[in-house]
Amino acid sequence: MTSPDNAADAHAPVGESVEKVDGWGLVTGNARYTDDVPTENALAGHVLRSPHAHARIESIDTDTAEAIPGVRAVLTHEDVPAGRFTRTGFPYPAPAPFDERVLNETVRFVGEPVAAVAARTPEAAERAVDAIDVEYDVRKAVFDADAAMEPDAPTIHPDEYENEQDGADPERNVVCAARHEEGDLEAGFEEADAVVEREYETQVVQHLPLEVNTAIAWIDERERLTLRTTTQVSHICRDTIARAFDLNRTDVRVIKPRVGGGFGVRQDVLPVQFLAAALALETGEKVRLRNERSEDLHASQTRHAQDVTVKTGVRDDGTITAMHVDVTSNTGAYGCHGFAVLSNAAHEPMSLYPCENRLFTGRAVYTNVTPGGAMRGYGAVQGTFGIESHVDEVADAIGMDPVELRRHNLVQAGDESFEPEFSESKRRLESVGVGDCLDRVCDAVDWDDGPDEPDDERYQRGYGVALSMAKSGVPSSEFARAHVTLETDGTLTVRVGIGDTGQGSETVMAQIAAGVFGLDVDSVHVTADDTDATPWDNGAYASSTTYVSGNATEKAARDLAVQVRDLAAERFDVPADAIELVEGDLRLPSGESLSLGQFAEEAFIGEGGPKRRLTASGRHFTALSPKPFAAQLAVVDVDTETGEFEVVRLANAVDCGTAINPEGARGQVIGGAVMGLGQAVSEELSVDAEGVPEHRGLRDYEVIHAPDLPDLDVELVETHEPTGPFGAKSVGEVSVLGPAPAIANAVRDAVGVRIDDLPVTPAKVWAGMEGEP
Repeated sequence: MTSPDNAADAHAPVGESVEKVDGWGLVTGNARYTDDVPTENALAGHVLRSPHAHARIESIDTDTAEAIPGVRAVLTHEDVPAGRFTRTGFPYPAPAPFDERVLNETVRFVGEPVAAVAARTPEAAERAVDAIDVEYDVRKAVFDADAAMEPDAPTIHPDEYENEQDGADPERNVVCAARHEEGDLEAGFEEADAVVEREYETQVVQHLPLEVNTAIAWIDERERLTLRTTTQVSHICRDTIARAFDLNRTDVRVIKPRVGGGFGVRQDVLPVQFLAAALALETGEKVRLRNERSEDLHASQTRHAQDVTVKTGVRDDGTITAMHVDVTSNTGAYGCHGFAVLSNAAHEPMSLYPCENRLFTGRAVYTNVTPGGAMRGYGAVQGTFGIESHVDEVADAIGMDPVELRRHNLVQAGDESFEPEFSESKRRLESVGVGDCLDRVCDAVDWDDGPDEPDDERYQRGYGVALSMAKSGVPSSEFARAHVTLETDGTLTVRVGIGDTGQGSETVMAQIAAGVFGLDVDSVHVTADDTDATPWDNGAYASSTTYVSGNATEKAARDLAVQVRDLAAERFDVPADAIELVEGDLRLPSGESLSLGQFAEEAFIGEGGPKRRLTASGRHFTALSPKPFAAQLAVVDVDTETGEFEVVRLANAVDCGTAINPEGARGQVIGGAVMGLGQAVSEELSVDAEGVPEHRGLRDYEVIHAPDLPDLDVELVETHEPTGPFGAKSVGEVSVLGPAPAIANAVRDAVGVRIDDLPVTPAKVWAGMEGEP
């Protein structure tokens, strides 16, 4: 969908840094998030959570709680449907085991919901939760993925469940296993002059969107269950809730107000949504359920911790002859996203170096920690840390500059990505700007000249680079539909099911539609917040918005433009392809022009023929997933007396195809880089020996703050993706992948210490300088 079919494209706002269509409401505070909408007379919801990492509920007494004045409902596992599902936010059947219930009789992590209360006041709800008496049969728990596969480890999910995964071994707590090989690995290692192998570890971190997870549920005047909630997947949320409670989809409605960030945690259908729905169905009243920050921090999905072992064969000239990546992924108490995150950990970063002999093996493993889920970068963060750290180690083994080693092996246009056969029907890459990205960041710091040392000899400066590749949606999975209407005043109304979570998707959809018609963005109204009023869309995840939903929007707009020209050709007796749509006008070959508003109004009242209301629909489903690329270069100063270090600069160059909105794209790059920086140097969610979270809240969870940021350079390296809307592909995730390995590589360059487990901390650097393991 890139070929212009009229003169409008030349006047398109595509490629311009227009203001966000929702920007005014956001900066003035007038935008309303889920909890900002008045909820008079709503019942207050509250949740009792498990204090144990692994236990079976022997008995649960709710009599005292139910007797508290104002309490309207107390729900336990005995009061909710017994069917099992996955919260994974993909269309049914999602690629994950159906291993979870609305409330589970066996709890599998500290913080898992045990009971839910609805009461007239928050105080009554809290008193009721405190009054619930639960007897637990506490069981052995396991928190490490390797330990969970040992023969003496507890079996976390002994009961059979639907949607069993490939390679599953429940007795060993293996959710799924994966293997993908191309070429002959052993032959590749035999050809090598050097073989390098090392293990890398990544930690559990949290998404931390500004808005906490909230759901308000009620039964509307048509006796339908309605939820107003924070979500990235409103249509999938509707369908999953309906299936869990055995309702028709037409009996469930989901409304998505403004969403204060997502980053993947809201891709899934969250416990807060299931519980609010259950309480509303039980009471017949409106129920408000809002997580506290500590609940979001400890009990909502996290990034999967992974162990990534990389073994690489290389010739002395720098040619990589073989690469084997093995991943063990800790999926936590439930298997949501287990397989897909595991797969992404290898397939995306391994595609950067298309050697003939490649093998990926891996497994996702149940443990008794908070479930892993979707998070920005979706497995590729973990794999990129391992592989891009490892490439520097390979370069060191043969005495080659790490940038030159990358250049020597780098993927080119026409190469095929490393993907399993079922994943994509067309793996050949058409737009590849990663080499240009690498050149840009190296030029930014004069890589070839080496770092200028700080004035104080106590400090050593180091450079580190990392490359990354992401996706533009999930191939053979994503589906989007858009409706575009030409209103009688000449404006466009665009209805899409994609939700804006702050990334600017509504602005991009407006730019795409406006670009087809030669309008300014102010002449396009985008609505995307209600399953009753918008067509199906998988949702805002996997960097699919611009590519998948944007393609659907462009198709709808171009179909509408064809209708306009065809009707004008009939009315004015001129060839349709001679009619131009430019700057809000319909221009005829004679030079005469008619405003789109006048034309639409006359069509609607039936002048010159039957009444017409011009509207069109577009849909997009594809087995393709074009790849954005990035290069990131970190500059660090290390204190040789303490191990403390500072990231003083982080240069980012990103190939996202055509940048529909360059400033919006730059904002996405900066946001991703900052999130990656946090995982690299400070963030970690840990549990004690009993599985209890060790962080009380944001006061001791070390998220990156604005004063801590280094200088951030951003360059957009524009290519043209022929299958994307106006040549675009994605940008939302690729910049989160590189900061961790770039910083680890920079520390190695500065003081010779390889940190192979995240986060990179001064204590680890100091231990390395002292020769400690």
